[in-house]
Amino acid sequence: MQRVWRTVTGFYHVSARGIGKQIIFETDDDRREFLELMRDCCREAQVTIVAWCLMSDCVDLVLLDYEDEMSAAMQRLLLTYARRFNKRTGRSGCLFRERFERRSLDIDSQVMGAVRSVHADPQEAGISLIERYAWSSFVEYLRAYDNDMTRGFSDPSCVLELFGSAKAFIAYSLSTPDACEPAMPDLEETEWERHAFAEKLAKGLGVPLHEVKAASSAQRNIVILGLHDAGFTVRQIERYTGIGKSTVSRIVRARARAEVRTGENVV
Repeated sequence: MQRVWRTVTGFYHVSARGIGKQIIFETDDDRREFLELMRDCCREAQVTIVAWCLMSDCVDLVLLDYEDEMSAAMQRLLLTYARRFNKRTGRSGCLFRERFERRSLDIDSQVMGAVRSVHADPQEAGISLIERYAWSSFVEYLRAYDNDMTRGFSDPSCVLELFGSAKAFIAYSLSTPDACEPAMPDLEETEWERHAFAEKLAKGLGVPLHEVKAASSAQRNIVILGLHDAGFTVRQIERYTGIGKSTVSRIVRARARAEVRTGENVV
């Protein structure tokens, strides 16, 4: 059995992998189910999800655990998800390796490095740019800096002060581990690519980006929610569309409240 010295900071870098590189997420519904189950298991055990990333065959996390409840939470999470996945797909046997891996993070720089490593997984694998990947907590961090209170699966608040600002967080996240070379060409080019992607998405939803502000409220809301679902922060949507931050936030919160009410009615 893996032995890990308990860290005084409470932070751990945790990963769980499919056995024999087994695919553990076949669809986006699989990923959503895992995230919701992860949130429930960690909340019940009073373990804080600091950062997360879901890849096709592994889960990479940074967790904050003061009470040494992580093992029970992770075992419940992985066992429950594996049972549901096997039942849904008709497979049998173990889905994950016998035990998840964890490493204690004893100083601030190790915590920051682990958060960066988790968010960089898709880029390191050649799958996606860090800021484009839909299944990590990177965007939740940007929303937190924007004071966007939209509920996510992570709680970045405990490490935000280590970075100081959104600009510092982005620069650190897109740098190489030794901070000698940038992992991306530069932030200006990244911003240009992000804006071009928003323009393409808005057109696909029926309205060019520069016309969203003058569109009907129904069409405007469709584009705003589409951009938000694609990972754009409230402040980015404000900048790209010219629609005020308070209006964008209100539309996003209204949808979130409607989803909560729908969920309560189903239950």
